[in-house]
Amino acid sequence: MPKDLLLVAIFSTAYLSFALFALSQVRHWRVVFDKALPTQREVLLLRSLGILMLSISLALSLVRDGVSFGSLLWITMIGMAALAIALTLAWRPRWLRPAGKLFSFTYPDTGRVNHKMNQVKG
Repeated sequence: MPKDLLLVAIFSTAYLSFALFALSQVRHWRVVFDKALPTQREVLLLRSLGILMLSISLALSLVRDGVSFGSLLWITMIGMAALAIALTLAWRPRWLRPAGKLFSFTYPDTGRVNHKMNQVKG
């Protein structure tokens, strides 16, 4: 049973890491939160936490199955997690809102708008 829980934890941390990587991009942030844009500090925090979660996922897979099979398991899990995030962004991007709210410095729904991004060049 603990090995099964570790498998779920490996996938969950990999999924969260790719969610954080996706939310660090302006295009995906706007799809998830409509008006708000991430600040540079939020982007750095999201990417740093994404790397941390990916590292935790690797550590869990190495603990579960050792170096030889654990690394293969981890590569498989991050591929599945990346596909799951792509499908989430395509069909239900709002499901990523809790991750963005949890890891942002300011509440994303405040209507913060970056005017440089919204200017029309003409």
